[in-house]
Amino acid sequence: MLKHRLLMSALLIPATIGLFYWDDQFGLKAPILFVIVLVISARCVWELVVLSRVAGFRPNLSLCWIWTATLLFAGWAPNLYPMSAAALIFKNGHAPFGWLAAMAMSILLMAMIRFRSPDPTSDCAAMQTLDSMNRAAGNPTNQSSEPRAGFHLGSAGIEFLIINYVGVLMVVTAQLRWVDQGGYFALSALVIATKMGDVGAYTFGRLIGGPKMVPRLSPGKTWAGGVGHLVTAGLCSAAWLCWIGPKVSSFWFAWGFWPAIVFGVVVGFAGLIGDLVESLIKRDVGVKDAPALLPGFGGLLDLMDSILLAGPVAYAMWLQLR
Repeated sequence: MLKHRLLMSALLIPATIGLFYWDDQFGLKAPILFVIVLVISARCVWELVVLSRVAGFRPNLSLCWIWTATLLFAGWAPNLYPMSAAALIFKNGHAPFGWLAAMAMSILLMAMIRFRSPDPTSDCAAMQTLDSMNRAAGNPTNQSSEPRAGFHLGSAGIEFLIINYVGVLMVVTAQLRWVDQGGYFALSALVIATKMGDVGAYTFGRLIGGPKMVPRLSPGKTWAGGVGHLVTAGLCSAAWLCWIGPKVSSFWFAWGFWPAIVFGVVVGFAGLIGDLVESLIKRDVGVKDAPALLPGFGGLLDLMDSILLAGPVAYAMWLQLR
């Protein structure tokens, strides 16, 4: 498992840096990042649909994909097509928050589409994958042909949860790309705070151990690991925001030490909660990991869980502390 993680990290990190550098050449439009975010969101939506079907719900995969992409486009339009009608519709003052209107519209359309088709037994690729997984594990597939009371309301609620969990959190996180026109300075600070926090949590947890933090959700997490997560997130964020980042680009201005520490600790804490939220989803449906994407990494949700929840917090913190 550790060898797989090290090998995949050695391949993914240079590839990601290369894609980010390529995207930076296009300026504020960020089309490469837009495609990357679309692909990541599509995969995360699919994994959540698979997980929710374990609990007997039947969210419409196509609908979730379409509205997640709509939310992302709403957040990107003012920069991707700055002179277009879409940009004027989705732009509100200086902040591209048109995705709020798209989110509100999705509530009505999801309800209309859900209740127009009373048959909950339609299959899709996600359902077939789930059934094969359940049969292989000897678990019941929950394939009742009769809709139970509240079935459509529950499935619509799951669809709305998926669209918000992936689409809304992702589009707010993406706004870091345009704060202070700093390019990837802010996005890198988010990734460093969350992922280096994970490294600190693992290291402190293994070295110190001690009582479990939330044993019913994540048996491997300890209070020592939680403290290590926050300490490492704060120190690594300070190193990036105060010293390393400004040396990478002359357009990136150094932060003060204590604001950088506060940024890292708060964002790291949000990432820790995001990890526990995804653990709650998986434990509730009775699975250990989301459908695997890469050897040694589990599902993409297992990589993105902390970033998804910490992203909006990082955006708010950046606006307040910078």
